[in-house]
Amino acid sequence: MLGAVLGLGCAATFGANAIITRRGVLRASSHYIATLSILTGPLFFLIVAGLTGDLFRLDECPWQATVFLALSGIIHFVFGRTWGFKSIQLIGSNRAYVVLGLSPVISIALAMLAVGETVKPLTALGIIFSLSGPLLTLLKEKRVDRDTTFRVNEHGKEVDRRTFFVGMLFGLGAAVFWGSSSIFIKLGLEKGGTPVGGSLIAYLAALIAISPLFLNREKRREILKPDKRSFQLALFSGLSTNVAQVLRCFALKYGSVILITFMIQTTPLWVLLLSFMFNRKVESFSRWVLLGNALLIVGTILVIIS
Repeated sequence: MLGAVLGLGCAATFGANAIITRRGVLRASSHYIATLSILTGPLFFLIVAGLTGDLFRLDECPWQATVFLALSGIIHFVFGRTWGFKSIQLIGSNRAYVVLGLSPVISIALAMLAVGETVKPLTALGIIFSLSGPLLTLLKEKRVDRDTTFRVNEHGKEVDRRTFFVGMLFGLGAAVFWGSSSIFIKLGLEKGGTPVGGSLIAYLAALIAISPLFLNREKRREILKPDKRSFQLALFSGLSTNVAQVLRCFALKYGSVILITFMIQTTPLWVLLLSFMFNRKVESFSRWVLLGNALLIVGTILVIIS
């Protein structure tokens, strides 16, 4: 029961993160919001690891586990988060999560390919349902004429065809990065890493990976001289996803992987609900977006229980 509650809390927090991120990328670039959110990770998990005692056992982590966890951090946070936030900036969180929600299906598909398992009929049906959601949204969602001009920070309910396709492409890329990072996390944990200590290692690796950006004068100016509201939204974006990661760690401790994965896959529902409450003016609630999310959720459930 506790695991299910924590898993649901994790999904709700990820949903809140999407809403906060959407607000942030309407004011600043997705690169800025993603970079600042990554910078919050090491300090946050340093505190959490200190409280759980994992911080004082990092030297006991085998080097193989450290390598896998570091790779997961670079793939998930540097590439996945940057691409995911770009997708949210371009087409909104409701549309983006039709594609971003594919990450668990991609994780399972990659795991099956890695170990050479035979795809079960229910798994195949679930994958078809999951892929149908983004495809249906891609084909049917309304776009405005290409002649309409948008600025990067003014994307709302209506987007032109090129922006829509680019946003969906970034979302698909983020789903692949997030899905593949799970394989490295699993390998890192199997080699002797711990969830909280591993999260700290992953964030430190991501921080090292993005550090060369500060050598670029233009990027450094963007990061160091934001307006106050954008800075606050970036910090809240980072803190909310950090809290969600901790909730997921403890949810997996008290509940089964299948149950927790199912609970976390309610994230698109939370995104829709919170978008309706707080971001209604800048999000699409067309029947194709709603149906795409429904197909994605049903497909993921079929893959999980197969």
